[in-house]
Amino acid sequence: MKIKNQFVKFALLDPMPKYADENTAWQGAPSIARTKKGRLFVTKLTGGIYEPDPRNADVLIYSDDNGETWSDPVLALESRPEEFIRVSDLELWVDPDGALHLFWNECPYPKGLEMPTYEQKVDMENDSKYHSLEAMAYLCEAICKDPDADDLVIEDLRVIFKKVMRNHPFVTKTGRWLYPTAKTEPCDFYEFYYSDDKGKTLESVKIFGRAPGRAFDEPAFFYTFDGKLAVVVRTTPPMYKIMYSEDDAVTWTAPENFYGASSQRPCIGNLENGDILFIPSIHPEKRNGFKLMLSQNGGEFVEKMILDDRERVSYAEFVEDDKYVYIAYDRERNNKIKKSYVTGLSEAAKEILFAKIPKSALEKGEVTPDTVRAKVISKAGINSLVNKFTVN
Repeated sequence: MKIKNQFVKFALLDPMPKYADENTAWQGAPSIARTKKGRLFVTKLTGGIYEPDPRNADVLIYSDDNGETWSDPVLALESRPEEFIRVSDLELWVDPDGALHLFWNECPYPKGLEMPTYEQKVDMENDSKYHSLEAMAYLCEAICKDPDADDLVIEDLRVIFKKVMRNHPFVTKTGRWLYPTAKTEPCDFYEFYYSDDKGKTLESVKIFGRAPGRAFDEPAFFYTFDGKLAVVVRTTPPMYKIMYSEDDAVTWTAPENFYGASSQRPCIGNLENGDILFIPSIHPEKRNGFKLMLSQNGGEFVEKMILDDRERVSYAEFVEDDKYVYIAYDRERNNKIKKSYVTGLSEAAKEILFAKIPKSALEKGEVTPDTVRAKVISKAGINSLVNKFTVN
């Protein structure tokens, strides 16, 4: 499978070997989607030496055998340091008609900012001069109408709004599309968008009660068993908040505490049978471990299975078919986590992981022979960062 058309000028349609695992230094924050015929897509944020980096890139891989094997990268959306634009967070979504939507954020840097080399030992992650201006970020979208084709055509490029989005859209029972946008600047309200015409026009919804100084809300929508629409948002310190709507997302209750878990993108949603799957961290504060929790028939969330019990796992996302739940997440994404400034080497895992959980096993809380957990589908290979990714 290949991408057939140059839908944006900075889309690298032949990303090998530049974005081969052995030529990347870090990766993380995956998204996963499944087409109607069963093709699986996974994205990862990589490029440069860490996040954020003015050389970040969004990369796409896929599987045509239910996750047994995975392709080399088939697409990379690259940042444009020369234009002071950083791309981030490619999010995938298959809409009810079967089209694959690609959403990504573009974040501007201050004009004239010099892009440093790694040898200069500039800590761009913690130096405010090098933070992209995410409060001015905008969300882009492109659509592939036939994501099961041998060669994909991606089109209908547009800028949707000046917001970021890090979970996939949600379709309500009336057919309304909800966009889980996140505000990245301090303010006292959350803001989502909805559309009643499949994304052609959008309406804004504000919910007041956001904690001062909050950022990276990363909302996730689902239905409760009594028919209420709910949204969970990320907070810091670690305590997810929840809000409810009984009028199809037009008005919402005030935020209240939901669950104590590490601060990261919430992973929660309805399965086809109405059960609610929730994948929080095992540790109440750190990004250590993931567990699969299920709420059935209106009951409380019950821990059914450990997905991964290791440290520094994060950003789970799931999709499903009639038999399985498919999950993508990352482990030790940042190459600085285990970096020795004596040797210049990183021992971080820098992995994108995949799980395939039979629904029958999930419901019973049993790890069956066909249960797949913590399968590495991509592992960044550069451990020595000296003389890498310099800018002339």
